[in-house]
Amino acid sequence: MQRKFTFSSLLFLTIFLTETSFSQQKPTYKQAEILWDTWGVPHIYAKNDESLFYAYGWAQTKNHGNLILQLYGQARGKGAEYWGEKYAQADRWVITNSIHERAAEWYTLQKPAMRKNLDAFARGVNDYANENPDKISPEAKRALPITAVDVIAHAQRVTHFVFLAPQTQVASLERMQGDKNGSNAWAIGPKKSTSGNTLLLTNPHLPWTDLYLYVEAQLVSPGVNTYGISRMGFPILTMAFNATAGYSQTVNTNDGQDFYELTTVEGGYKWDGKVKAFEAKERILKIRQPDGSLKEEKMVIRHSVHGPVVSEKVGPPTRGKTIAMRVAGLGQAGIFEQYWDMARAKDLTEFEAAVSRLQIPMYTLMFADNKGNIFNLFNAEVPVRPLGDWNFWSGVVRGDTSATLWTKTHSYKDLPKVRNPATGWLQNTNEPPWTATVPMVNNYKDFPAYMAPAPNMSFRTQRSVRMLMNSDKISLDEFIQLKLSTQMELADRIAPELIAAAEANGSPEAKEVASVLSNWDHNTDNESKGAFLFDRFVRKWVGGTEKLNSLGTASKLFSTPWDLNDPINTPKGIADPKAALVALLDAAKEVKATYGRLDVPWGEVFRFRIGDVDLPGNGGPGPMGVFRTMTLGAPIDGKYFPAHGDTYVAAIEFSKPLKAKVLTSYGNATQPDSKHNNDQLPLLSEKKMRPVWFTREEAEQHLAEKTVFK
Repeated sequence: MQRKFTFSSLLFLTIFLTETSFSQQKPTYKQAEILWDTWGVPHIYAKNDESLFYAYGWAQTKNHGNLILQLYGQARGKGAEYWGEKYAQADRWVITNSIHERAAEWYTLQKPAMRKNLDAFARGVNDYANENPDKISPEAKRALPITAVDVIAHAQRVTHFVFLAPQTQVASLERMQGDKNGSNAWAIGPKKSTSGNTLLLTNPHLPWTDLYLYVEAQLVSPGVNTYGISRMGFPILTMAFNATAGYSQTVNTNDGQDFYELTTVEGGYKWDGKVKAFEAKERILKIRQPDGSLKEEKMVIRHSVHGPVVSEKVGPPTRGKTIAMRVAGLGQAGIFEQYWDMARAKDLTEFEAAVSRLQIPMYTLMFADNKGNIFNLFNAEVPVRPLGDWNFWSGVVRGDTSATLWTKTHSYKDLPKVRNPATGWLQNTNEPPWTATVPMVNNYKDFPAYMAPAPNMSFRTQRSVRMLMNSDKISLDEFIQLKLSTQMELADRIAPELIAAAEANGSPEAKEVASVLSNWDHNTDNESKGAFLFDRFVRKWVGGTEKLNSLGTASKLFSTPWDLNDPINTPKGIADPKAALVALLDAAKEVKATYGRLDVPWGEVFRFRIGDVDLPGNGGPGPMGVFRTMTLGAPIDGKYFPAHGDTYVAAIEFSKPLKAKVLTSYGNATQPDSKHNNDQLPLLSEKKMRPVWFTREEAEQHLAEKTVFK
């Protein structure tokens, strides 16, 4: 009798053989030690790569065990099964997009050495949890044991289905724009540097919770010594530097997710004038109930030639339309191998050899090395599309014809990139690739119209470019000072006109408003008085907090919109000063009613709080042009806290020896009993950074604890 193997049985067999191979081999993956510094950063020294990955899995679980086990459980599509209804919607997205199934396929496609490394990382996670059962919550243990397939699934979920193709976009069926999840990155060449050494800035801005968090670490094994951050639960560093080179990444404008409207008919959907049947599969979603029982929900997932059907809503915006989704890069299984080689690259030649594989589907990459090279790449899996521009593909396109179906992506040589520009500097703040340096090197008209949006500059981009253009030679200390600037570009642009309108009004209320804004220096530092009043005004002026991210330099609120021929000094003027004054006075009324005065210090209202640490905050909204980006969450008792913003900062000078300073805003641990889940907040509040302890001698001088694997 012929036995039929299901996908689940094959996956079980793969995991069984993996676990069996571990038990039959010598424990070569335990030749490592971890030097824990006083900030909870693990400096891992290993005799081989397998041991390094093992120790890193162990270290991440020590600092973040409850969270990463929860994330791996969600990557299986079993968050609701383990932890209840609140995870069901995310599970549906994982299951609809076959994330865990594809991860099993990707596992088999890994090179043997990387497969062993991923197995070792998963074993490190499991060993820590098994050896320290009192440190892991009973709820988190439901996800044990972890396999390398879970690790791959988590990385795929985050990269492809949170950043590239987020579930939230299904609601609007349009690619999100604005200034929310993002980053800053700079690279300074020798001609712009005081010392003649290159400088690199890494500065992601993401939510301060859940799968968006970063882990700071140093990984050292034969031929490897790299420092930086991983996305939570990733087995490799995703932004890193070594003694001679480094790189950062920022969320870019790549549209690697497309929605197709299908015309459904009996027997399937219309396709090139014929009827094509859907491919359908059934899956069971289990949802834990309050009493511990499991409710089962049958999911029928239909696939067209484009991909899975993701929306069949009855009401707006789809009005009964059936929508399928196509995502770029799902056949590229080498994401970990590429990141690993990027982190180890010693110079630009080695870095380009790694990134040219295009295994990472998005992110602008910024690079510098000690040979004097700086480099910016619009890294993306960009579909080769038969027609249309970026705006056309940002919405819903016809799915009844092969004329709109793309089947391949652009090669590395097709992507916008800048090497060693004459300006001596490069920057990215999530804008399209054309403004990597100014004057612009790449002409957007030389690239396909769907590659990226036409040139534009947000106020944060303008602030970034202005600081670099206005600086002659930049030292590492000045580089850090510029990074930590809280000056608000929008206030520089319109505050004088706003003050004049208030003074002309002449009422006591308007005169007080004018006085407060006149005395404000346009910064959002702890003691800045006037910043909060201006912030409240802008939100009313644009039509509410929820519309803040749509505030752009092309907004009709300005009398002169952004002009490509004058990209730094436009827009100009307030289109309707009377309406702006009404918004300003309305904001002033609310501020005074809530806080008793208009000149309330920014840091009195905006706070850095984690656990029992509660300190004055600084930095401000990116859409208003604050380079030190901090997004204010919903108020709690009249106070605001970061919902998103500066998460990690690294400022590196590729000198001999290396010089670098860093800060991980929220600390390097999330376990409830760790002192490192808020210990860096005082430095954040004081606008300070920590020195990087890059050598073993430095790590031992600041040693808090040592873990040795035998």
